[in-house]
Amino acid sequence: MPARVKTDTGLDAQPKEQLTAVVLADSFTQSFRPLTVERPKVLLPLVGVPLIEYTLEWLVSSGITEVVVFCCAHAEQVQQHLKRAGWLNQRNVSVQVVVELAMACTSAGDAFRSLDQKDLVKNTFVLVSGDVVVNMDLAAAYREHRERRQASPSAILTLVMKAGTSEAQRRRLGEGGLVVAVDARSQRLLRYEEQGTRGAAALDAHCWGERDAVEVRTDLVDTGIYLCEPDVLALFSDNWDYQNMRRDLMTGILSEEELGGKHLYVHELRRGYAARVNNPRTYDAVSRDVLCRWTFPFVPDTNVLPRTNVPSFRMARHGVYQEDGVQLARTATIVRDTAIGAGTVVEDGAMVEASVVGRGCRIGRGAHVRGAYLLDGAVVGAHACVLGALLANGVRVGDNAVVPPGAMLSFNVVVAAEHEVPEHARVSLCCQAQQATTLSDDELEYTSSSSPAQAGRGAMRGSEGSAEAHDHEADERPSQATLDAAHAAASGRPCSVAFDEDVVGRGGAGYLWPPPRRADGFVPRHSLAPPLPRGAAPDVAWEEGETASPVAAEDAGDAFANDPEAPFKREVSETFLRCAQLGFDQEYAGVEINGLKIAEDRSFADCARYILTSVMALCGPAPPRTREEYTSLFCAPPLPTSTSAGRADLAQRLQERLKKWAPLVQRFLKEDDDQVELLLTLEEFCSEEGVFEGSQEGGRHFATIFEKILEMLYDLDLVGEDAFQAWASEKAHAEEDERVYLGRAQAFLRWLREASEEDESESDSDDDS
Repeated sequence: MPARVKTDTGLDAQPKEQLTAVVLADSFTQSFRPLTVERPKVLLPLVGVPLIEYTLEWLVSSGITEVVVFCCAHAEQVQQHLKRAGWLNQRNVSVQVVVELAMACTSAGDAFRSLDQKDLVKNTFVLVSGDVVVNMDLAAAYREHRERRQASPSAILTLVMKAGTSEAQRRRLGEGGLVVAVDARSQRLLRYEEQGTRGAAALDAHCWGERDAVEVRTDLVDTGIYLCEPDVLALFSDNWDYQNMRRDLMTGILSEEELGGKHLYVHELRRGYAARVNNPRTYDAVSRDVLCRWTFPFVPDTNVLPRTNVPSFRMARHGVYQEDGVQLARTATIVRDTAIGAGTVVEDGAMVEASVVGRGCRIGRGAHVRGAYLLDGAVVGAHACVLGALLANGVRVGDNAVVPPGAMLSFNVVVAAEHEVPEHARVSLCCQAQQATTLSDDELEYTSSSSPAQAGRGAMRGSEGSAEAHDHEADERPSQATLDAAHAAASGRPCSVAFDEDVVGRGGAGYLWPPPRRADGFVPRHSLAPPLPRGAAPDVAWEEGETASPVAAEDAGDAFANDPEAPFKREVSETFLRCAQLGFDQEYAGVEINGLKIAEDRSFADCARYILTSVMALCGPAPPRTREEYTSLFCAPPLPTSTSAGRADLAQRLQERLKKWAPLVQRFLKEDDDQVELLLTLEEFCSEEGVFEGSQEGGRHFATIFEKILEMLYDLDLVGEDAFQAWASEKAHAEEDERVYLGRAQAFLRWLREASEEDESESDSDDDS
């Protein structure tokens, strides 16, 4: 067995205080569903080694002496792995596992607040996710951060960002565009904006104030590695609406910097490797980088990972890695950039190309495996074809079957002989709850918790009742009956469970998992398949949370989906509906929406106008894009507004809802200009134009009671007399087709003027007397 390679790339100047690392073992994203239903993502193997092993080994080699591993979902499995791998009894490093209840921790913000309450971190610490693959020298980044902190207590966080990333590399990693502005002298972060929500990034004028030079960069990628002070945890505790490091904390700090708040800095990584495996596309890209040795010394043939059960990989020509005990038939062909684990059998005529094959796998006679990932124990039948797909442990693909690009087959799934799995299909032996297709990413993370009962409740969180899918509740593991049926299918025996035959074929075993529908209506479809050439139509839409999302293919012709305002409108509407459904006090609902305003760098008027239209939409049936748990908030279809009775009924419905939610709308109307914006948006809503085109929120029905709506806004002190006059003056010089609603408001505006004149007359009379 090759000698172990020393991997000490640690701190060249050890700090006086103990440097701690905080590792988040929960991904807080659902790119890998349904694989993570049974196993946390950080334990999925990357070229045969669990992801968390790469992260921990790098931290230890960098001189970290204390590691805090935070986990909630699948906490027991993470603890068992760390114990089995020997991390809990290391002499040179203390590894502590912190467990939080899954249902009490649904985001990174909750995790940081929990750490702050436990007071486990008292000095500078390194914050990483448990899915980071990195070989960078941490010493330089730490030294820069320490010097800044000593010079100014306001320097609380340093981001490690990879420089020199091209557009092609970002596509390969599944990353969206990022615009970063930094002070050229101090590397202080001035702007951090993900492209995609709007056509271009907006930079405030204050970025150039009192600075010699400002660098605006589009070649930087956030590696997910941060050097932090305990102040970071305290900020999350002080701001309960903060849920995300990038969208909430960083945006909040940058928006307050001109007021003398905290400061963020950038460490530019020019040498070394750092990438986070946060979706199947990056899983594929980072795996190939490992095979091409960009992550040295963390490559297969150095055999430094994992620390226990040391593998025995050897590298041959053209980047082919084989472990001891691999059985290759004489006519089998192994082509470039491939790794094959011990105990795997490759039969005559089979070809394996640019793939990772785990231990104990079997690839049948004449089979073709290209650009694929086979985890331990996977079986590919004779003359079967697996292209650009992922097969988890124990998957069986029948003879002459085809698994096409982008497919992900979870543990023990069986594909029948002669069957072709649909492209990009995600298949599992666990059933997906019906409402899981409408849950948000953070909610889906905890549909499976430490117990089956909790798992079922987690899947339905946010809804009043429970739902079933295929007569099963969501569970973290398939039932014993399902497993028995899968074993029977793998053995060619009939089974009594009704699996999705359209997906796995007659005699197969598995259920299709439709991709979860995001809150903004898009369907994320991550793919292991290679990225498309530049200019080609997108075949995937990347997740929420960390990158901007292209429009899904089925939404390409929808004006509502393509409008640049649509994502923010959806976010405001979803936040409002969630607060209404959960019965939040309007003060807390305002805090939620204000956090969204800060995160998206929008105005108060933007929030007010979309809250108003969301309230108005409640008067009719739920639009098609509405999540199922919110449909009970909406009314039955409105009466025909061609009759006076129908218009009166709609006005009464709106009066009731506006009276209830007026304080929330009023919270975001700071100036007269905001009120004018509200009236202009009301026109668009009633005309079903702009962002409301195709939204099916019933705006045309409200056009018939436009004057009544103006009266309600005035009576509820949402829009004042000056704002009405400003709106009328602006519309008076517009084109004829843009003065339609001004004409309908003439009677109300006349009454408003007369009432004002009467008040002035009465005031003059009182003064004379």
